[in-house]
Amino acid sequence: MKWMTLCLSLWWLLSTTAGAQTLTLPPAVLKQLNAAQEAMAAENYPQADKVLRALAARDLSAPAQAYILQFQGNLALARQQEAAAMKRFAAAYALNALPAIDQRRLLHTVAQLQMSQSRWREGIDSLQRWMEEIRSHGTQTEKIRAEDHLLLAQGYSRVEQWAQVVAPVKAAIRMRGRAPEDWYRLQLAAHFQLKQWKGATAVLELLVNRYPHKARYWEQLASVYQLRDRHADALATLRAAWLGGQFDQERQYIWLSQLLLQQGLPQRAAELLDDAMNRQQVRRSLKHERLLAQTQLQAKLYSAGRGTLERIAQRRPDYMTWRQLAYLDMQLQRWDAMKQSIERAVALKPDAADLHLLSGIADLNRAQLDQARASFVRAREYAATRAQAQSWLNYLDQRSG
Repeated sequence: MKWMTLCLSLWWLLSTTAGAQTLTLPPAVLKQLNAAQEAMAAENYPQADKVLRALAARDLSAPAQAYILQFQGNLALARQQEAAAMKRFAAAYALNALPAIDQRRLLHTVAQLQMSQSRWREGIDSLQRWMEEIRSHGTQTEKIRAEDHLLLAQGYSRVEQWAQVVAPVKAAIRMRGRAPEDWYRLQLAAHFQLKQWKGATAVLELLVNRYPHKARYWEQLASVYQLRDRHADALATLRAAWLGGQFDQERQYIWLSQLLLQQGLPQRAAELLDDAMNRQQVRRSLKHERLLAQTQLQAKLYSAGRGTLERIAQRRPDYMTWRQLAYLDMQLQRWDAMKQSIERAVALKPDAADLHLLSGIADLNRAQLDQARASFVRAREYAATRAQAQSWLNYLDQRSG
């Protein structure tokens, strides 16, 4: 909080002297206050402390005591002793001996210091009370600044009263115009905590336009669009981030490919994934290869899809992959490859009724009629494929008859 220390120190050095001159103080007291101020300006803090301690020990009026406490608070700030400074300023305010405008300034300072000391609830109460007094009794020179609204919002965020954060942070942003990035992020955090997706969308749309080089805002906006079932907007947002060169993580390519697939653009998803794998932006893990195969097959890129499935089967042979290859080979009319895929799948699951039926179809197209008959006879043993198997056997009988 060095910035606060500096700002408060300068403010009190100016305002305290001015205030002291407007009240009737004994000349000797005023002289000693000026001496303390000169010592502080020269950074001779021990001398300033000595002068102020001597003054505080005297039997003085309440206004004089309040000004001494102000100076002691200012000295503590100069020494970066914020807790001590807060006690002094709070004690000065409690005396209620100064003109109303000075009392309000003291309350404002106390609120700031309470916040800086993580005394959030006290700081919130003090800051709210100060704002109410400014609205009710403040002069033309006293104004609630954007930074005051922001400080109140920050206090509420620290005690997780998110519903109370939105109004003051929005007021701060409105007053500032083009506010710092962190102010928008505070508003965004509140909207997220409250699940106010419409509000979050508005903030994120502003952030991606103002900070297009920050990928996290594009991702957050895409996520919020998805939560609001605005999937086309989510896709457009994430694709814009990709085209803008904001992708540097594997998960981003996977996410975009999944969105493309969901939105009925499997070919673009396949092209994106294949290119990302070739550029080593996405690992060729089994999970990613399966996603690639899914995109290729949905895009009717059957030859490419078959190549991907075969790579998967070679790396981790399993029944479902060989079965999928068998059906794909049938669609491609690659009968020899189909037969090989069926044999590998059946080796893993001998009671796969539909594959015995497919085996017969592959043999029939390879002109291996005896093998085809044997496969159909085997398929006829299972209830799920009995009728179809019998139909194929009848067909073979007709051909041989």
